[in-house]
Amino acid sequence: MVNVGILGDMNCGKTSVFVRFMNSLAATNEKIIAGSPGGPEMYTTQTVDFIRFTHRGFIHVLYGTGGHTTPITDYYRVYVLRNANRFLCMFDLSIDLDRQLEFYHNLEIPTKQVTIFLNKYDLAKENYEEYKEKVEDFFINDQKKLIKEILPTVAIKVEDNQFKKESQNCLKGILDLCEFDKDASAFDVWDGQGK
Repeated sequence: MVNVGILGDMNCGKTSVFVRFMNSLAATNEKIIAGSPGGPEMYTTQTVDFIRFTHRGFIHVLYGTGGHTTPITDYYRVYVLRNANRFLCMFDLSIDLDRQLEFYHNLEIPTKQVTIFLNKYDLAKENYEEYKEKVEDFFINDQKKLIKEILPTVAIKVEDNQFKKESQNCLKGILDLCEFDKDASAFDVWDGQGK
């Protein structure tokens, strides 16, 4: 079983990715078993959203947390950091990157490896390459993390399937985190001894 935690600053689209994942998963042969997702009309998470779902015969858990800095949101973020063993770190391409990096600056993600979603690609695709480069530099050099993959995402419904691939990345990126990698040690607790 893999427990995936979604992290990110306020309004970067964590809840929308969570809902997009649920809706996309429902269209596959996999099943949502249980949880407290709040439903497809959710717009913001104050505590923690979670679902248990199947993927390739195994049961996994997806946690969604709030990006606010209230005591209750901080409490549940710590809960997710303690209970998840894989992490999805999200960024909003349409707003200032420095503030979003600050969110992660003091956050102690307990794994060596993370996946990155650069969300709202439909609103600011021109920022993708610059943000990707800066986010890679931050996680590799400042946070000493390996990056499993960086994906452009669009979590809300876009007319005419204009950003179909980016919408599908919301499902793909989370399911990729659920795969049992040959080198599972990349998800072990970071020992501070980077290569």
